Amino acid sequence: MIPALTRIQRERDTDDIGLIVKYIGDLDPSIAMAATSALRVFGRDALAAVRKLDAGQVDNNTRKEVVELLLKDHIYKCCTRDNSLNPFHLSYDGRFNELYSVDEDIDSLLFRQLRDSISDIRDDISGSRYYYYYPYQSRSGTPFVDYGGLAVAALAERKPEQLMKEMGELADVDKDDSYYYYGSSSRASVTVELAAFFAHRGNTALMDKLINQMESSLRWTQGDNALGPQARIAAMQMVGLGEYEAALERLNEHLKQAGSAFTGTVSEAHYLRARILMHLKEEGAALHALEESMESSDSAMVLTLVDSTFKPLANERRYQTVLDYCRLAARRLDESQRPWEPEPDKEG
Repeated sequence: MIPALTRIQRERDTDDIGLIVKYIGDLDPSIAMAATSALRVFGRDALAAVRKLDAGQVDNNTRKEVVELLLKDHIYKCCTRDNSLNPFHLSYDGRFNELYSVDEDIDSLLFRQLRDSISDIRDDISGSRYYYYYPYQSRSGTPFVDYGGLAVAALAERKPEQLMKEMGELADVDKDDSYYYYGSSSRASVTVELAAFFAHRGNTALMDKLINQMESSLRWTQGDNALGPQARIAAMQMVGLGEYEAALERLNEHLKQAGSAFTGTVSEAHYLRARILMHLKEEGAALHALEESMESSDSAMVLTLVDSTFKPLANERRYQTVLDYCRLAARRLDESQRPWEPEPDKEG
Protein backbone atom coordinates (compact mmCIF):
# COMPACT_ATOMS: atom_id res chain seq x y z
CA MET A 1 0.00 0.00 0.00
CA ILE A 2 2.77 2.45 0.88
CA PRO A 3 4.58 2.09 -2.50
CA ALA A 4 1.21 2.59 -4.24
CA LEU A 5 0.54 5.78 -2.27
CA THR A 6 4.07 6.99 -2.98
CA ARG A 7 3.56 6.44 -6.69
CA ILE A 8 0.27 8.38 -6.62
CA GLN A 9 2.06 11.19 -4.79
CA ARG A 10 4.75 11.28 -7.46
CA GLU A 11 2.31 11.31 -10.38
CA ARG A 12 0.06 14.03 -8.92
CA ASP A 13 -3.11 13.19 -10.80
CA THR A 14 -6.07 14.89 -9.09
CA ASP A 15 -8.31 12.01 -10.13
CA ASP A 16 -6.44 9.91 -7.57
CA ILE A 17 -7.42 12.02 -4.56
CA GLY A 18 -10.41 9.78 -3.95
CA LEU A 19 -8.11 6.75 -3.82
CA ILE A 20 -5.89 8.33 -1.17
CA VAL A 21 -8.20 10.15 1.18
CA LYS A 22 -9.83 7.11 2.79
CA TYR A 23 -6.46 5.90 4.09
CA ILE A 24 -5.63 8.96 6.23
CA GLY A 25 -7.44 7.30 9.14
CA ASP A 26 -5.88 3.87 8.60
CA LEU A 27 -5.04 1.90 11.75
CA ASP A 28 -1.53 1.34 10.43
CA PRO A 29 0.31 4.62 11.25
CA SER A 30 2.75 4.22 8.35
CA ILE A 31 -0.10 3.92 5.83
CA ALA A 32 -1.92 6.90 7.38
CA MET A 33 1.27 8.95 7.18
CA ALA A 34 1.89 7.93 3.56
CA ALA A 35 -1.69 8.87 2.65
CA THR A 36 -1.38 12.27 4.35
CA SER A 37 1.92 12.96 2.56
CA ALA A 38 0.33 12.03 -0.75
CA LEU A 39 -2.64 14.33 -0.10
CA ARG A 40 -0.37 17.28 0.65
CA VAL A 41 0.93 17.42 -2.91
CA PHE A 42 -2.61 18.23 -4.08
CA GLY A 43 -2.95 21.18 -1.71
CA ARG A 44 -6.31 22.92 -1.70
CA ASP A 45 -7.77 20.39 -4.16
CA ALA A 46 -7.71 17.74 -1.41
CA LEU A 47 -9.67 19.76 1.15
CA ALA A 48 -13.14 18.98 -0.17
CA ALA A 49 -12.40 15.26 -0.31
CA VAL A 50 -11.24 15.22 3.32
CA ARG A 51 -14.32 17.16 4.42
CA LYS A 52 -16.63 14.61 2.73
CA LEU A 53 -15.30 11.63 4.67
CA ASP A 54 -17.83 10.29 7.15
CA ALA A 55 -17.11 9.28 10.74
CA GLY A 56 -16.85 5.64 9.72
CA GLN A 57 -13.86 6.40 7.48
CA VAL A 58 -11.91 8.80 9.67
CA ASP A 59 -12.30 10.12 13.22
CA ASN A 60 -12.96 13.81 13.75
CA ASN A 61 -9.56 14.56 15.30
CA THR A 62 -7.70 13.06 12.34
CA ARG A 63 -9.92 14.92 9.89
CA LYS A 64 -9.33 18.19 11.75
CA GLU A 65 -5.56 17.67 11.83
CA VAL A 66 -5.36 16.85 8.12
CA VAL A 67 -7.55 19.81 7.14
CA GLU A 68 -5.38 22.14 9.20
CA LEU A 69 -2.23 20.69 7.67
CA LEU A 70 -3.59 21.23 4.16
CA LEU A 71 -4.63 24.78 5.03
CA LYS A 72 -1.18 25.56 6.43
CA ASP A 73 0.37 24.22 3.23
CA HIS A 74 -2.02 26.43 1.25
CA ILE A 75 -1.11 29.50 3.31
CA TYR A 76 2.60 28.78 2.89
CA LYS A 77 2.20 28.40 -0.86
CA CYS A 78 0.28 31.68 -1.20
CA CYS A 79 2.68 33.61 1.02
CA THR A 80 5.82 32.35 -0.71
CA ARG A 81 4.30 33.20 -4.09
CA ASP A 82 3.65 36.73 -2.86
CA ASN A 83 7.20 37.05 -1.52
CA SER A 84 8.62 35.93 -4.86
CA LEU A 85 6.28 37.98 -7.04
CA ASN A 86 6.02 40.98 -4.73
CA PRO A 87 9.23 41.31 -2.66
CA PHE A 88 8.44 44.87 -1.54
CA HIS A 89 5.00 44.10 -0.04
CA LEU A 90 3.12 46.31 -2.50
CA SER A 91 -0.68 46.43 -2.49
CA TYR A 92 -2.60 45.66 -5.67
CA ASP A 93 -6.06 44.47 -6.67
CA GLY A 94 -6.43 40.73 -6.26
CA ARG A 95 -3.43 40.28 -3.98
CA PHE A 96 -5.44 38.06 -1.61
CA ASN A 97 -7.48 36.14 -4.18
CA GLU A 98 -5.47 32.93 -4.00
CA LEU A 99 -5.26 33.01 -0.20
CA TYR A 100 -9.06 33.13 0.09
CA SER A 101 -9.75 30.77 -2.80
CA VAL A 102 -10.46 27.94 -0.34
CA ASP A 103 -13.94 27.39 1.02
CA GLU A 104 -12.70 27.65 4.59
CA ASP A 105 -12.50 30.32 7.29
CA ILE A 106 -8.73 30.70 7.47
CA ASP A 107 -8.49 33.98 9.40
CA SER A 108 -8.57 32.20 12.78
CA LEU A 109 -5.72 29.96 11.64
CA LEU A 110 -3.74 32.99 10.42
CA PHE A 111 -4.14 34.65 13.80
CA ARG A 112 -3.00 31.49 15.55
CA GLN A 113 0.11 31.25 13.38
CA LEU A 114 0.80 34.91 14.09
CA ARG A 115 0.41 34.42 17.85
CA ASP A 116 2.76 31.44 17.77
CA SER A 117 5.38 33.67 16.08
CA ILE A 118 5.33 36.47 18.63
CA SER A 119 8.74 35.62 20.09
CA ASP A 120 10.31 35.52 16.62
CA ILE A 121 8.75 38.90 15.80
CA ARG A 122 10.12 40.45 18.99
CA ASP A 123 13.58 39.06 18.23
CA ASP A 124 13.37 40.41 14.69
CA ILE A 125 12.42 43.86 15.96
CA SER A 126 15.32 43.88 18.41
CA GLY A 127 17.75 42.48 15.84
CA SER A 128 18.60 39.45 17.96
CA ARG A 129 17.21 36.67 15.76
CA TYR A 130 19.51 33.64 15.39
CA TYR A 131 20.54 34.21 11.78
CA TYR A 132 22.01 37.66 12.40
CA TYR A 133 24.90 36.16 14.35
CA TYR A 134 24.77 32.47 13.48
CA PRO A 135 23.92 32.29 9.77
CA TYR A 136 24.75 28.59 9.54
CA GLN A 137 22.54 27.52 12.42
CA SER A 138 19.84 25.25 11.03
CA ARG A 139 16.20 25.11 12.02
CA SER A 140 13.54 22.71 10.90
CA GLY A 141 11.05 24.27 8.53
CA THR A 142 10.60 27.90 7.62
CA PRO A 143 9.36 30.13 10.49
CA PHE A 144 6.05 31.86 9.81
CA VAL A 145 7.66 35.23 10.54
CA ASP A 146 9.84 34.84 7.45
CA TYR A 147 7.11 34.06 4.94
CA GLY A 148 3.77 35.18 6.40
CA GLY A 149 3.71 38.81 5.26
CA LEU A 150 0.78 38.21 2.92
CA ALA A 151 -1.24 36.75 5.80
CA VAL A 152 -0.63 39.83 7.95
CA ALA A 153 -1.59 42.14 5.08
CA ALA A 154 -4.81 40.16 4.60
CA LEU A 155 -5.68 40.38 8.31
CA ALA A 156 -4.90 44.11 8.26
CA GLU A 157 -7.51 44.53 5.53
CA ARG A 158 -10.16 42.11 6.82
CA LYS A 159 -9.75 42.16 10.62
CA PRO A 160 -7.85 45.37 11.49
CA GLU A 161 -9.35 45.86 14.95
CA GLN A 162 -8.58 42.31 16.05
CA LEU A 163 -5.07 42.56 14.61
CA MET A 164 -4.48 45.77 16.54
CA LYS A 165 -5.86 44.25 19.72
CA GLU A 166 -3.63 41.18 19.52
CA MET A 167 -0.42 42.73 18.13
CA GLY A 168 -0.70 46.38 19.17
CA GLU A 169 1.91 46.08 21.93
CA LEU A 170 4.58 45.57 19.26
CA ALA A 171 3.96 49.08 17.94
CA ASP A 172 5.41 50.77 21.03
CA VAL A 173 9.18 50.69 20.57
CA ASP A 174 12.15 53.02 20.92
CA LYS A 175 13.67 54.23 17.69
CA ASP A 176 17.18 53.06 18.70
CA ASP A 177 18.78 55.70 16.48
CA SER A 178 21.55 56.61 18.93
CA TYR A 179 23.83 53.60 18.39
CA TYR A 180 25.41 51.62 15.59
CA TYR A 181 23.30 48.63 14.64
CA TYR A 182 25.23 45.46 13.83
CA GLY A 183 22.32 43.27 12.78
CA SER A 184 21.06 42.28 9.36
CA SER A 185 19.91 44.82 6.77
CA SER A 186 16.91 42.60 5.96
CA ARG A 187 13.69 42.23 7.88
CA ALA A 188 11.19 39.37 8.08
CA SER A 189 8.08 39.85 5.96
CA VAL A 190 5.70 39.62 8.94
CA THR A 191 7.61 42.35 10.80
CA VAL A 192 7.55 44.69 7.80
CA GLU A 193 3.82 44.20 7.23
CA LEU A 194 3.05 44.80 10.91
CA ALA A 195 5.15 47.98 10.86
CA ALA A 196 3.22 49.22 7.81
CA PHE A 197 -0.09 48.34 9.50
CA PHE A 198 0.79 50.34 12.61
CA ALA A 199 2.06 53.26 10.50
CA HIS A 200 -1.20 53.39 8.55
CA ARG A 201 -2.99 53.73 11.89
CA GLY A 202 -0.82 56.67 12.94
CA ASN A 203 1.99 54.98 14.90
CA THR A 204 5.20 55.07 12.86
CA ALA A 205 7.58 54.13 15.69
CA LEU A 206 8.18 50.55 14.57
CA MET A 207 8.64 51.49 10.91
CA ASP A 208 11.03 54.29 11.90
CA LYS A 209 12.97 51.85 14.07
CA LEU A 210 13.31 49.26 11.29
CA ILE A 211 14.45 51.87 8.78
CA ASN A 212 16.95 53.38 11.24
CA GLN A 213 18.39 49.95 12.01
CA MET A 214 18.68 49.02 8.34
CA GLU A 215 20.34 52.33 7.46
CA SER A 216 22.77 51.90 10.34
CA SER A 217 23.73 48.40 9.22
CA LEU A 218 24.47 49.76 5.72
CA ARG A 219 26.73 52.55 6.87
CA TRP A 220 29.82 51.10 5.20
CA THR A 221 28.08 49.32 2.32
CA GLN A 222 28.55 50.84 -1.13
CA GLY A 223 27.73 50.29 -4.80
CA ASP A 224 25.85 47.24 -6.00
CA ASN A 225 25.82 45.71 -2.52
CA ALA A 226 23.85 48.65 -1.15
CA LEU A 227 21.17 48.88 -3.84
CA GLY A 228 19.09 45.88 -2.74
CA PRO A 229 18.78 46.91 0.93
CA GLN A 230 18.29 50.56 -0.03
CA ALA A 231 15.46 49.56 -2.37
CA ARG A 232 13.82 47.70 0.54
CA ILE A 233 14.10 50.83 2.67
CA ALA A 234 12.63 52.93 -0.15
CA ALA A 235 9.70 50.50 -0.38
CA MET A 236 9.11 50.80 3.37
CA GLN A 237 9.18 54.60 3.09
CA MET A 238 6.67 54.44 0.25
CA VAL A 239 4.32 51.71 1.50
CA GLY A 240 4.47 52.39 5.24
CA LEU A 241 5.10 56.11 5.55
CA GLY A 242 3.83 57.54 2.27
CA GLU A 243 7.18 59.30 1.72
CA TYR A 244 7.16 58.99 -2.05
CA GLU A 245 9.57 61.80 -2.90
CA ALA A 246 12.13 60.66 -0.30
CA ALA A 247 11.88 57.07 -1.56
CA LEU A 248 12.36 58.22 -5.15
CA GLU A 249 15.41 60.28 -4.20
CA ARG A 250 16.92 57.29 -2.41
CA LEU A 251 16.38 55.02 -5.41
CA ASN A 252 17.78 57.54 -7.89
CA GLU A 253 20.90 58.05 -5.80
CA HIS A 254 21.72 54.38 -5.44
CA LEU A 255 20.80 53.48 -9.02
CA LYS A 256 23.31 56.11 -10.10
CA GLN A 257 25.97 54.30 -8.05
CA ALA A 258 24.98 50.96 -9.59
CA GLY A 259 25.48 52.38 -13.09
CA SER A 260 24.44 50.16 -15.98
CA ALA A 261 24.54 46.89 -14.03
CA PHE A 262 22.37 44.12 -15.49
CA THR A 263 20.82 42.53 -12.41
CA GLY A 264 17.48 41.63 -10.90
CA THR A 265 18.13 44.14 -8.11
CA VAL A 266 18.43 47.01 -10.59
CA SER A 267 15.26 45.82 -12.30
CA GLU A 268 13.34 45.82 -9.00
CA ALA A 269 14.62 49.30 -8.11
CA HIS A 270 13.42 50.71 -11.44
CA TYR A 271 10.07 49.00 -10.87
CA LEU A 272 9.71 50.82 -7.56
CA ARG A 273 10.58 54.08 -9.33
CA ALA A 274 7.82 53.39 -11.84
CA ARG A 275 5.35 52.79 -9.03
CA ILE A 276 6.29 56.03 -7.29
CA LEU A 277 6.17 58.05 -10.50
CA MET A 278 2.67 56.75 -11.21
CA HIS A 279 1.62 57.98 -7.76
CA LEU A 280 3.16 61.38 -8.55
CA LYS A 281 1.11 61.50 -11.79
CA GLU A 282 4.25 61.45 -13.96
CA GLU A 283 2.97 58.73 -16.25
CA GLY A 284 5.47 59.29 -19.07
CA ALA A 285 8.42 59.00 -16.69
CA ALA A 286 6.79 55.99 -15.02
CA LEU A 287 6.46 54.16 -18.34
CA HIS A 288 10.12 54.88 -19.12
CA ALA A 289 11.13 53.56 -15.66
CA LEU A 290 9.04 50.45 -16.27
CA GLU A 291 10.87 49.88 -19.57
CA GLU A 292 14.19 50.36 -17.77
CA SER A 293 13.10 47.73 -15.28
CA MET A 294 12.47 45.23 -18.08
CA GLU A 295 15.77 46.08 -19.80
CA SER A 296 17.87 45.74 -16.64
CA SER A 297 17.48 41.99 -16.16
CA ASP A 298 16.29 38.84 -17.89
CA SER A 299 14.17 38.23 -14.75
CA ALA A 300 11.30 40.59 -15.51
CA MET A 301 9.04 41.89 -12.74
CA VAL A 302 6.03 39.82 -13.74
CA LEU A 303 4.03 41.53 -11.00
CA THR A 304 3.38 44.03 -13.81
CA LEU A 305 0.83 41.59 -15.22
CA VAL A 306 -1.50 42.09 -12.24
CA ASP A 307 -0.37 45.43 -10.81
CA SER A 308 -3.37 47.74 -11.05
CA THR A 309 -1.16 50.79 -10.47
CA PHE A 310 -0.37 50.88 -14.18
CA LYS A 311 -3.97 50.70 -15.45
CA PRO A 312 -3.84 54.33 -16.72
CA LEU A 313 -1.18 53.17 -19.20
CA ALA A 314 -3.37 50.42 -20.66
CA ASN A 315 -3.83 52.11 -24.03
CA GLU A 316 -0.14 52.89 -24.51
CA ARG A 317 1.52 50.74 -27.14
CA ARG A 318 4.80 50.78 -25.23
CA TYR A 319 3.04 49.49 -22.12
CA GLN A 320 1.46 46.67 -24.11
CA THR A 321 4.96 45.75 -25.29
CA VAL A 322 6.07 45.59 -21.65
CA LEU A 323 3.16 43.27 -20.85
CA ASP A 324 4.00 41.02 -23.79
CA TYR A 325 7.56 40.74 -22.52
CA CYS A 326 6.32 39.93 -19.01
CA ARG A 327 4.08 37.17 -20.37
CA LEU A 328 7.03 35.60 -22.14
CA ALA A 329 9.18 35.94 -19.03
CA ALA A 330 6.46 34.37 -16.87
CA ARG A 331 6.45 31.27 -19.05
CA ARG A 332 10.07 30.60 -18.02
CA LEU A 333 9.28 30.81 -14.31
CA ASP A 334 8.14 28.08 -11.98
CA GLU A 335 4.38 28.15 -11.38
CA SER A 336 4.96 29.30 -7.80
CA GLN A 337 6.68 32.47 -9.05
CA ARG A 338 3.96 33.55 -11.48
CA PRO A 339 0.77 35.53 -10.73
CA TRP A 340 -1.99 33.22 -9.57
CA GLU A 341 -4.81 32.46 -11.96
CA PRO A 342 -7.90 30.48 -10.87
CA GLU A 343 -8.62 27.33 -12.80
CA PRO A 344 -11.55 27.82 -15.21
CA ASP A 345 -13.81 25.34 -13.41
CA LYS A 346 -13.18 27.06 -10.07
CA GLU A 347 -14.04 30.60 -11.11
CA GLY A 348 -17.01 32.28 -9.54
